[in-house]
Amino acid sequence: MALHVLGRCGFDKEGTCLEELRFSEKPPNDHKLSFADTFLGIDQDLPLIALTPPFLLNNSPLQVHKRGKVLRSEMQGYLDEAINREHVSANQKEATSKSLLNLLVDASDNGLLSKEQVAGNIFILYFAGHESNAHALQFALLNLACQPEMQKKVQHDIDRILDNLPSEKWSYAEHFTALSQSMVGAVINESLRVYTVLPVLMKQTTETSVTVSIDDRHHVIPTKTLIVINTSATHRNPSYWSTPTVSAREGEPYAVSSFNPEQWFNQDGKFFVPEPGSYIPFSDGPRGCIGQRFAVVELCASLAMILKHQNIELAVNNDNENETAEDRRRRWETARDDAIHQLSGGIAFNMTLRLGDKVPVRFTKRA
Repeated sequence: MALHVLGRCGFDKEGTCLEELRFSEKPPNDHKLSFADTFLGIDQDLPLIALTPPFLLNNSPLQVHKRGKVLRSEMQGYLDEAINREHVSANQKEATSKSLLNLLVDASDNGLLSKEQVAGNIFILYFAGHESNAHALQFALLNLACQPEMQKKVQHDIDRILDNLPSEKWSYAEHFTALSQSMVGAVINESLRVYTVLPVLMKQTTETSVTVSIDDRHHVIPTKTLIVINTSATHRNPSYWSTPTVSAREGEPYAVSSFNPEQWFNQDGKFFVPEPGSYIPFSDGPRGCIGQRFAVVELCASLAMILKHQNIELAVNNDNENETAEDRRRRWETARDDAIHQLSGGIAFNMTLRLGDKVPVRFTKRA
């Protein structure tokens, strides 16, 4: 879904992103791999491709490096083709909308970006743009499946804000602010706090040293110093965030126990604004993520669309007619405990935080 949204908004391609990810797709002319195989291969091997020096990737005899070389070459080819197609459309005055790709090509034509910079931005949009949002939405929905009462509160706010208005009449201007400052926004923010996209952020000072003050003590950071910020620890600093009911020393389920969307409201009911620097899922400052607003709008719309019409629940088999209500409750609690442990101890990192294994869920139509 995240990839489809990105394809429509970023590249003005309705449906083609999903269609191109068919596993039966054969490589087109001048390509060794199909777009589907290239995209999924890059998604799996991105750390290797991003962190291996080009010289080593291009000349290493190791199969893993040879595969990375092919994937990078194939993706570069597909990116060049997308840029060339957009150039042709622009020259023929076929473009009827300003997609992100169209804006990037316009910037290149006006000398603001090189062809390599356009290709780099498209690559980031494709992978960072859909990957992080897909996992953020997954974490939000799975936590709501484990907390049905919290899910009802989210749906209550969705119904209050959108009433019976059909989705084609939802608009950014009229509904985004209300949704983002309701339980919908609270769940999204809390998901990004607990399951932050990047557990660490890396910054570097410029040609000028920087002085920071901590507890009335001044510290000078020299020029060109690499600074690593522990985002996960920042988002759990008890000076700014509620203390979880289960401590880290007690083991799992630490992450889920600290998932508390309701802390995003002040006592007066107004939406909580964190202290500067205490909530940084998109980094911060002039080099913060340029896609932050797009990501939050997409998450709000996706969560509202899903929960307006559907419930998400843990996939527990309730077909046994001889089972008592107590038996069903115990089986649901067992499934919930399994999901909670997976959402706490089963988190993996591959450029972004992601779920290491499956949590069985199902969608049911709301009454």
